[in-house]
Amino acid sequence: MPQVSVIMPVYNMARESNFLQAAVDSIKRQTYQDWELLICDDGSTDGTLQMLRSLARTDARIRVLYGLKNRKAGWARNACIRAAKGRYLAVMDADDLADSKRLAIQVEFLDRHPEYAFVGSSARMMDSRGIWGLRSVEEQPDAKAFLYTLPFVHPSIMLRAQAVRAVHGYGQTPDVYRVEDYEFLMRLYAHGYRGYNLQMPLLYYREDACAYQRRRYRYRIIECRVRYRGFRSLGILRGNMRYVIKPLAAGLIPARLMRMVRAKRFAVRDKNKLQK
Repeated sequence: MPQVSVIMPVYNMARESNFLQAAVDSIKRQTYQDWELLICDDGSTDGTLQMLRSLARTDARIRVLYGLKNRKAGWARNACIRAAKGRYLAVMDADDLADSKRLAIQVEFLDRHPEYAFVGSSARMMDSRGIWGLRSVEEQPDAKAFLYTLPFVHPSIMLRAQAVRAVHGYGQTPDVYRVEDYEFLMRLYAHGYRGYNLQMPLLYYREDACAYQRRRYRYRIIECRVRYRGFRSLGILRGNMRYVIKPLAAGLIPARLMRMVRAKRFAVRDKNKLQK
């Protein structure tokens, strides 16, 4: 039985099949080999499922699940969690890349630190031109860290399967759409679980350096509601309503300015840090 189950939701990746292939290859190249890769096709309409089945034929550790209709990432991740055999669950997105030592380092950390339910890391930011930035994260986030933003790079985390199942996995209802990760990790904290961030980048996170896609206001409203409920469950709501409405306020900032803020946030003065 594998020790680690890598869970990966996929939807309509046929046009970006090279990204998906690279993501799968980055798992196959891990120095830690006691894993299974669960890929859930979330009702794709473009031939993605056939492509996944071809990938599964290359390695018996790859298992493909699928849904008949698109139910969003929360449902797809939960389908993987239900089928997972590992005691650890490693989150992975279909267009990112895992450092070759990611699983080994995270398994060793969780084995040595039973006080933590999950462990994440910083991430190298990449696009078609290569690595352009570093997403840094606080080493030991407390509950208040969720006020500002999600204090973890979600696709970098590895969790104890027992903790995930204790909180019934990811939300998959419309009231958490696009912020399933934020809601899920706040819920883990509300149940007394804690996470840790390794300061080494163990993930290559795909995001265009020059693009800034403004979210629709209905998704910002959903995030505000998730923040309100999450902050209340964490006991940090009082005096912090300004953080609840932060997504709405951010929507008023010109896209050009947001691109500048984003570039500054992920900029790295010492380029050697990107190679560590």
